[in-house]
Amino acid sequence: MRETDEYLPWNVQNCNTPQQIKWQASLCENGSTFGENCFISTLSHLHDATLTFGIHCLVCADALVRHANVRAGNNCTINTFAYLQGNIQMGSDVRIAPHASIIADNHNHDDITCSIVSQGTSGKGIVIGDDVWVGANTVLVDGITIGSHSIIAAGSVVTKDVPDYVIVGGNPAHILKNRIETYFTSKLTSFLSPMTRQLPLLVASHIQNGAYVDDSINQSPVRAWCDAAELCALIGQTPSILPKDALIQTLQKMQGETIDYTVLSLGYALETLGAQIKKPYLTAASCTGDALIKFLQSFAWQGDVWHAGDVIDCMGTAFYQNQRYFGIKPDTDTLFAWLDAKANPNTGLWGEGAGMDNVNGFYRLTRGTYAQFGHPLPYPQKTIDTVLAHAANQDYFGEKNGTSCNVLDVIHPLWLCKKQTDYRYDTGRSWAFIWIEHILDNWSDDGFSFDLLLQNRPTLMATEMWLAILWLLCDYVGISHLLPYVPQGVHRPVTNL
Repeated sequence: MRETDEYLPWNVQNCNTPQQIKWQASLCENGSTFGENCFISTLSHLHDATLTFGIHCLVCADALVRHANVRAGNNCTINTFAYLQGNIQMGSDVRIAPHASIIADNHNHDDITCSIVSQGTSGKGIVIGDDVWVGANTVLVDGITIGSHSIIAAGSVVTKDVPDYVIVGGNPAHILKNRIETYFTSKLTSFLSPMTRQLPLLVASHIQNGAYVDDSINQSPVRAWCDAAELCALIGQTPSILPKDALIQTLQKMQGETIDYTVLSLGYALETLGAQIKKPYLTAASCTGDALIKFLQSFAWQGDVWHAGDVIDCMGTAFYQNQRYFGIKPDTDTLFAWLDAKANPNTGLWGEGAGMDNVNGFYRLTRGTYAQFGHPLPYPQKTIDTVLAHAANQDYFGEKNGTSCNVLDVIHPLWLCKKQTDYRYDTGRSWAFIWIEHILDNWSDDGFSFDLLLQNRPTLMATEMWLAILWLLCDYVGISHLLPYVPQGVHRPVTNL
């Protein structure tokens, strides 16, 4: 093998040469292990070092690894003159640049009555995530974690943990840039400018014979009025169909006695106008104690979780509106005690299955209860596993698939679970990136279609939903501050309690 290959091993097509096989075998005798097609330069300096590498990992000539236990995933490179010491764990796709010093070891020095050199050393270890670039002449000190997808700028001295998706630099290193924010800023700006300009015209185009109309399937005529109010609220306006006071009175007259979806859409739409429903929901007011338990037990939890979630969502919202506007306190102690006890510890959902209806039922149920009242979910990690498995189902999210309902069924539960745990956040965030891009790429002058990627029939309902979904996705990945709005209607993220 040429000497230049020792310094430029990424140019070597097949690392499994007789020389490499023999060299790696000798290293394995001392406890190292290597996956397929790794290259460990014979000109590197390995002293009291154990390497545990996945596939396609490279160590260049003149790299120094001493008194070290280095574990790496796949496709990692330790470049020329890099220095590694101590317990170091790397994910996959990590690049260690020349002259980087990663030192997971410290001299003990607490005892001032004796010399530092006599007190020995100790180390906590250094953890580096996936897809990280550690720049030239950097120093990483013991005890820190470098988040995935981050960049350590050349010459930095890193003394504290580094989050995911950032660029840090300086001495001591500090965050210079958020890579997610940088990536999406221009894309959001290009989307928001035409959207905010076209939204009032879009809403006005749905006026027919003095009323808002929408051809969304299986929706009450009331919802078109509410979607119009909620869309206008996103840009700080009110619908043009009537003067504000007359519009409020018109909406208030639409309130009925039945606990159904109108409870959600009408109540929240009135709130966007600075108003409220005119009377309490008496059915919800009397649903306490044994009556509430009987109500919760009445559903077919093993067969129709969607229906249960739908009704409980509406009831929870009636509870909220009764309490906020009429001082009627709901029996949330009984509500959450029963729901917590009945949640499935294997899926984090309610019912036995984990299919679309159960995932949608979970979203609907938790929106009006757990999200509305700020009650913690009973099994957030199991919920995340179930929801992410559903998000990978190509029948719902492959190719051109992905309705506003289906995407909302995923992002709202993930967003809600994130308030309790970062479990599998990297997977959920990657999924969210995809759908942020889809939304930004599929706006039309007429708004969004329920089947977003088909762009076949834009509607008021779909437009309201996708704009709310965009906020939830952006908030989940940490960039909702780039949006000039927060959903205020039926898909709002927080309660006013």
